[in-house]
Amino acid sequence: MMQAFVSPAFRRTVVGKSSSLLHRRSPTTVVRSFASIYHADMEDLSHEETSSPSSTSSSSSSCAHSLLILGKPGGGKGTISGKILSDFPQFRHVSTGDQLRQHVRNETKLGLEAKKYMDEGCLVPDNVMIKMVMKDAVEAIKNGQSLLLDGFPRTMEQAVALDEQLDVDMVINLCIPNETIIERISDRWIHPASGRVYNYSYKPPKVTGMDDETGEPLVQRDDDKPESVLKRLNKYEEATRPLVQYYEEKGVIQTFRGTQSDVIYPEVQEWLGEQLAEDDVEANTI
Repeated sequence: MMQAFVSPAFRRTVVGKSSSLLHRRSPTTVVRSFASIYHADMEDLSHEETSSPSSTSSSSSSCAHSLLILGKPGGGKGTISGKILSDFPQFRHVSTGDQLRQHVRNETKLGLEAKKYMDEGCLVPDNVMIKMVMKDAVEAIKNGQSLLLDGFPRTMEQAVALDEQLDVDMVINLCIPNETIIERISDRWIHPASGRVYNYSYKPPKVTGMDDETGEPLVQRDDDKPESVLKRLNKYEEATRPLVQYYEEKGVIQTFRGTQSDVIYPEVQEWLGEQLAEDDVEANTI
C-alpha cells in the first residue's frame, strides 16, 4: 500500500489512495503485455529483432515495471533519474529524446520516418514515438529489466495512446517551485567559443562575467533568461496538468515536493523501494 510519511526537510504530497492500487496490473500481467505486442508492432522495426517472445529468459517472468518520471525542465529530473538507475539497476533508462536522436543518426526505419517530420518543422507523431518506446520495452523485458520512462508521455493524449500497448504502473512526479528553477537556470552563463558553462549559484567564474581561461565575456542564452524560462514552465504545467490527473485517477502517481535533488531523492528512494518490495511479495504469492 502507498502510505504517507513526511520528511522534516520538506513536505511530500501523497497522491492516490490505497483502494486505487487495484487499478495497477500485477507484474506478471505487465510482462504478458510486453510479449503480446512483440509481433504486432516490433517485427518490422529492425533487422536485428529476430527472436520471439518465447526466447525470453526466465528472469523476465519476475517483476517487470514501467516507471515514468515527470518533472519540469531544469527541475532535477535527470539527476533523480541517474540516482534511481544507480540504486535500482533492474531499470533500463528510456529517454525518448536520446532515442530519437540515435535513430535519426543511425538512419533506422523509425529514424527516417521521424526525420521526415522533423525536416518539415513538425512534431514527430505519437505513434512513431510509441514504437521507439516499445522497441526498448521488448528488448528490456527479454533481458529481465523494467523501464524508466523519461520524456514520454508528456500529455494525457500520449498517455492514453501508450496505455494501449504498455502499462505504466508507477509514476514519480517531481514538483519544484518555479522560482527555484528560474533562479537556477538564469544563473547559467556560457563562453560561446568553448562551450564552457558557469553557474553563479554553484560554479561561478573567477571574475564576474568573464571566462576563466580566455578572459572573454560570458553570454546568457535567450532560453536561459528568466522570462523565457517562465514561459517554458507555464507551457509544461499546462500540458502536464491533465496528465498528472490521469495518473492520479489510475492511482499510480506519487508527487514529491522540494527544492534540492539531494533532499528529495531519499524520499523517492524509500517510496520506490517500498513499491518494488510489495510487488515482489505479491508476485511470489501468485
